Amino acid sequence: MGDKVSILVPTFNRRFWLPHTLNSLVNQSHRNIEIIVVNDAGEDVKDVVDKFNDSRIRYFTNEKNLDLAGTRNVALKHSTGDYIMLCDDDDQILQYGIEFRLHMMKKLNAEIVYTRALQNVMERVLDGYRIVQRNLYWDSIFNRDLILIQNICPCNCSLFSRKSWEDVDKPLFDETLTTSEDWAFWVELSRANDFHELKLIDCECSFRTDNSQMTGSREGYVSHLPYLYKKWRKYADNLGYVIKGQNEIMTTRGLNPEDYGL
Repeated sequence: MGDKVSILVPTFNRRFWLPHTLNSLVNQSHRNIEIIVVNDAGEDVKDVVDKFNDSRIRYFTNEKNLDLAGTRNVALKHSTGDYIMLCDDDDQILQYGIEFRLHMMKKLNAEIVYTRALQNVMERVLDGYRIVQRNLYWDSIFNRDLILIQNICPCNCSLFSRKSWEDVDKPLFDETLTTSEDWAFWVELSRANDFHELKLIDCECSFRTDNSQMTGSREGYVSHLPYLYKKWRKYADNLGYVIKGQNEIMTTRGLNPEDYGL
C-alpha cells in the first residue's frame, strides 16, 4: 500500500464539479489515500459522495459557514496520513500525480514538493461550461525570500509530509484571510523546509469567467497584502530584497506601502 496520503477537499455548493474531483482522486495509481471532504455548511452532497461507494472518502459537514481557511482546518485536523495535500472541489489530479510526487520526495529526500497545474479557463454555456483557453498556471521557482513576495504554486500542486507540518508546530490556515490562505500556509511550512520544484503538469484547475470560484476575489487578495507583508518581513534573510519586491507588488496593485507603515 505504501505511505498514506490525506487529501483535503473543502466543498461548497459544487454538486456539478465535485464528482469530477472525486473521480480523479479515487482513481489515483497510489491507492493508500484518504479523501477528507468537508462541506462548508452548503447544499448537502452526501449523496454525491455515497455514489462512489469508496471507504477511503470521509465526509464531514460544518454546522456553520467557516469559509475556505476554516474548512481546510477542519479537514487538516481530521487527517491521519503520513503526507498531506490540498485539492479544491473543482480541481482534478491526473492519475499518476500522487505516485509521482511521492516517488520524487523519496528520491530527493524532500519533505515538500510542488508541481505545475494546467488552468482551464471556462465560460458558461446553457447549463454547463466550455473551455475557451488553457494556460500554464504559475511557473515559479522556490526561494525562501521570494515566497514572502509572491506565491509559488496553486494549492493543489503541493505535497507535504506530516513531519514538515510538525517541524513548524502544526500551523493552521489563517482564518482571518478570505483568500491567499494557502500561500500563507506555504510560508509557514517554508520556515523549516524547502519546497522542491517538480517541473511537471500533473493536475488541472478551473477558472470560470462567471466568477463562480470558491477562492476569494482579486480585490480580497490585494486587501490582504499589507497584513501579510508586514507579518512576513521578520522572516526575511535579505530584508532589502524582500521590502523592494513587496513594495513593487503593492504599488502595481494600486496600494501605497507608506499608507500601511511599510
